[in-house]
Amino acid sequence: MIPSRFAIEYPQRCLELLNIFEPLAQERDLFGSFSIMLASSILIVPLERTKNQHPIRQEQGRALQAGLRSLERRRWLEADFWAGTDPGEWRFSRIMADPNDVPNWRDERGDPSFSDNANTIRRRRVGEVMRVLRNALAHGNIVYLSEQGQEIQGERVQHLAFLSRYEETEGDQDKAETYRVVTVRETQFLPFVRAWATWVASHDDQDQDLRAP
Repeated sequence: MIPSRFAIEYPQRCLELLNIFEPLAQERDLFGSFSIMLASSILIVPLERTKNQHPIRQEQGRALQAGLRSLERRRWLEADFWAGTDPGEWRFSRIMADPNDVPNWRDERGDPSFSDNANTIRRRRVGEVMRVLRNALAHGNIVYLSEQGQEIQGERVQHLAFLSRYEETEGDQDKAETYRVVTVRETQFLPFVRAWATWVASHDDQDQDLRAP
């Protein structure tokens, strides 16, 4: 059926598909790929449809748009969509050189990008993390990593890395090789996608509350 609110009803339908196909993805050892496939649309569609400049204005002035603007200012680890559950193991860092050279990923202080010293996730806002995820999914800037945070062919995937181009200074712009990177355990990314889709879908009820006398 044609939805009346695509930005909300589409994630609802994706949640149904997630519940149907997740066991098959687990059985075939395709958990990470399945998560990325769903995230590529479940994350991007609501984010884009709630922008003021989007040509289809269903969400302008609605609860989802207002909720997202408020959510973007919250700390990532305290976001509403976690609903009191453990967010899992997330990292936020920088890559100051060639993103293809995974063993030598370093932040602006020279610390390995995958290290605890380089991890700034505790102070990051939802808007910052979502921007990296959105850009990485839209442009295919995704790297599968091992337990040690390395891209070693043949090893089992343990972490997913999402890269987004980031040029803060003229020097960075000249190099054109500076990235922000968000990493998460493969097994913890799909629970986030589910939590996000559930949070988006809940705003249909909030619109009904706004219309109540």
